[in-house]
Amino acid sequence: MDLRNESNHVFNIKLAKIIGLYQMLDPGTVKCRGRNIYHIVTSCALLYMCLISMILILSILYYWNVNIPISVDYFWKAMDSFYIIYKTWMIIHYSNDLWNCLSITRYDFTTLSNRSRHILDRWRERLVWLTTIYAIMYLTSTVSYLSITLAFSGDKLPVKNHDVSIGYYRQNCHESMKSMNLYLIVSDETYNALYYMFYFVEALFGVFMGLYFLIFDILLVTLCFGMCCQMEIICSAFESVGHKSLCDQHSPTDYTDENIKISTNEHDIIYEELKTIIIDHQAVMEIYEHFLTLFRRVMLWHIFVSSLLVIALWFTAIMSFSNDERFKTSEVIVKKIIYSVIPAISFQIFMLCYLFGNVHNQKDSVIFALYSSNWTEMDMKCKKLILLTMTLNNANQKKLKFTRTKIVNLEMFFKTMGNCYTVISVLVNYIL
Repeated sequence: MDLRNESNHVFNIKLAKIIGLYQMLDPGTVKCRGRNIYHIVTSCALLYMCLISMILILSILYYWNVNIPISVDYFWKAMDSFYIIYKTWMIIHYSNDLWNCLSITRYDFTTLSNRSRHILDRWRERLVWLTTIYAIMYLTSTVSYLSITLAFSGDKLPVKNHDVSIGYYRQNCHESMKSMNLYLIVSDETYNALYYMFYFVEALFGVFMGLYFLIFDILLVTLCFGMCCQMEIICSAFESVGHKSLCDQHSPTDYTDENIKISTNEHDIIYEELKTIIIDHQAVMEIYEHFLTLFRRVMLWHIFVSSLLVIALWFTAIMSFSNDERFKTSEVIVKKIIYSVIPAISFQIFMLCYLFGNVHNQKDSVIFALYSSNWTEMDMKCKKLILLTMTLNNANQKKLKFTRTKIVNLEMFFKTMGNCYTVISVLVNYIL
């Protein structure tokens, strides 16, 4: 895929190069012993994240009986970390396939780009705006996260240890801001004495999480926008079939569907135009099916794990206001869970459902576009081709589904949130 002309792609290539996504996928990136140098560096970062995640799991087990909120706080961090490792591994392992999928972002991916450039430009502007906002949000959050951590590092947070004693750890937070606070099963004296070493370990872990979250999200948004853009072009082309020929052959003043008939030569032109559009449509659908094959498992796991995290976090936050000593914790942790962690995880589920719902809607709109063409004035050969195209599109029901009937879209997001609320209510009522 030629990406030298950056303005002719529905892809924020400048941002992709800054964060390293472009180099991770580009087959022409500098190699070391036959392997992409960015893959090697990323693999080292993922090993580091895996090590910290294992420490988090040990901390979960250590604090589970005496400080459930701390354990749940570690749990969502460990799950997020493992999930990021899995997503980033997928990018590395399937880099060549993903690079081929990105060809759908080219302006000249179909033969219809010249007459639909306004659609391509509009989708490109949307993508650049959204991905830039994404990058600013991630960057601002990470910088604020690390700087406020240092600014208020003098405060100490009381934490109940496994032996029921209270340890006062230097607090990587202030009010609603909180860093990783990896206590690493060490005493508060050791942690406070080696605070800056622990801070570096935690900060590096946080930077890697933010960076690889951003890389995967930018890739997902780019592919979804690219497919939606090309499908909209296909639909626009199908809708214009027959109508455009009539407008070209007759003046606007005497044009009505009732008094104009398509000539024999026009029927042949329309038939060839239909074949060209169908070929382009099949090329888009090939990328669409390959995209679903690559992303189906990781996306479904995302919904499942994120839903469990939302349930666990809301349950912990609600129980912290009860009289159960196992759920007593600092207000800082509760505020962070309610105002920061839960909204962030919920937003991730929402964006996933929105993006795939949009792709599914664009795919299904092809039927209406075919029906909107001037098929009533066409000859039988063209009508049969249109009918065959409709039949093939109806037969292709490949969508991202959680079950055989539950399609990933905005409706599923609201149902998921409703199910989470139901489970939380049952758990709270059971405990209380």
